[in-house]
Amino acid sequence: MHHVLPYGVLQRLLCLVVLLTILLVTCSAEVVVLRSGQRVQGELLLNNDEVVILRTKDGLRYQYPKAEVVSVQADPVDMATAVDAAAVRPQKKVALLPSVAGGVALVPHLGTGGMMDAHLAIGTHNLMNQHIFLGGEMGYRGVFVGKDAYSWIPLQLVLRSPLAGQKLTRHRPLIGANVGYAFSTNQRWGGGMCAGIDIGWWYKISDRSHFSLSLTAQWQQTRIHITETIHQSDYDNFVGCNIVGMGLKMSIQF
Repeated sequence: MHHVLPYGVLQRLLCLVVLLTILLVTCSAEVVVLRSGQRVQGELLLNNDEVVILRTKDGLRYQYPKAEVVSVQADPVDMATAVDAAAVRPQKKVALLPSVAGGVALVPHLGTGGMMDAHLAIGTHNLMNQHIFLGGEMGYRGVFVGKDAYSWIPLQLVLRSPLAGQKLTRHRPLIGANVGYAFSTNQRWGGGMCAGIDIGWWYKISDRSHFSLSLTAQWQQTRIHITETIHQSDYDNFVGCNIVGMGLKMSIQF
């Protein structure tokens, strides 16, 4: 025996299905997925190449730079807690920053010579979500005066930041600084504190990769070993001095 639902019950079920469908559609909202893994739901007000603006259900407006946004999705309320693992996978925070520099060095007691730096830094590449690099650096520093060559191994803290304007672009001015201690590899020259500053131009290749070209000024504290002969006797003396170098630096982050 087959049981047939009364017409009134069928009508109520049909109305209920239609009502649920309308409710599901009207409750749908845009979901902004950020690189941190956070998902923010609300009404999308603006989405262009520079910024995404969203208004949440409590009436608050949130603005996110486009570089922080992974995707903008249409997502119903009952699926708002679902996580797309591929879309919200956090971006790797660690990057390598090799750099080379060359220029002129002013060396006390010896005169003017050449300077060459080659370094490799490792650190976070998106500090405060502003493409700021902060990390540690190790490398080689050489000073050449005539036929003589002197070298140090610097260990430094490095900070490099593009200067963001009102409009986010791939090209930005760059400022950087470094400070640390350089260990001498020579018997005649000692180690000492070192520091420097860079001013140049930054070019974004991708979210992780950047290229920069800058003017650099470096300061190296050292001690020079001087042997003096007085009354047929040799006396060793260490004289503190500061080497100043200026030149051009090129670096690439990946």
